[in-house]
Amino acid sequence: MTTPTSDATAYDHDDVQAFLNSYGVALAAGDLDTIAETYAFPALVVTDEASVLISEPDTVRESFRSAAESYRERGLVGAVAQIRSLGTTSAGLVWADVRWSYRDEYAAEADTESFRYLLRRGRDTFHICVVVPVDPLA
Repeated sequence: MTTPTSDATAYDHDDVQAFLNSYGVALAAGDLDTIAETYAFPALVVTDEASVLISEPDTVRESFRSAAESYRERGLVGAVAQIRSLGTTSAGLVWADVRWSYRDEYAAEADTESFRYLLRRGRDTFHICVVVPVDPLA
């Protein structure tokens, strides 16, 4: 487990890890409704090519539908989040740099991706406001 950056507490780290664990279970299960519930609306996905506004849960469901099918076709059954760094921007916002390890039925790592998330602290959980894919070679 990584340690939080200097401006995040262990409490922040544990809360974000719990959120990501739940999100990973939903990703692995292809639970599109739960995945959509993790987003704040509007949300933003920012890549080198574009900034995409996500205005409603149906957009999230549709985006993840093909990803869920791809995971199943490749035999991926688990998504494990590793927080690489964490920083607070305010009392209610947290930046998380996350490496996802996608696991096969034998718990072997079959694929990885990295993202930075801007998370808004909600009543009992976090909501994803911004997603930025991270190039592992950058």
